[in-house]
Amino acid sequence: MCTDIWKEVEKLQLELHDVVSKKGIGSPEAIRVSQDFREKMDEYRRCSTQR
Repeated sequence: MCTDIWKEVEKLQLELHDVVSKKGIGSPEAIRVSQDFREKMDEYRRCSTQR
């Protein structure tokens, strides 16, 4: 299960990098993706500490 979450983290990281390079770090889209990334990282941390 954690590996699936980690794959989503990696996908969001790439998406965030792409959005920031195209639209800037303060763009609404970058902020949204950044929040999604943080939430997914928190989910991964919870998953990995439950082992």
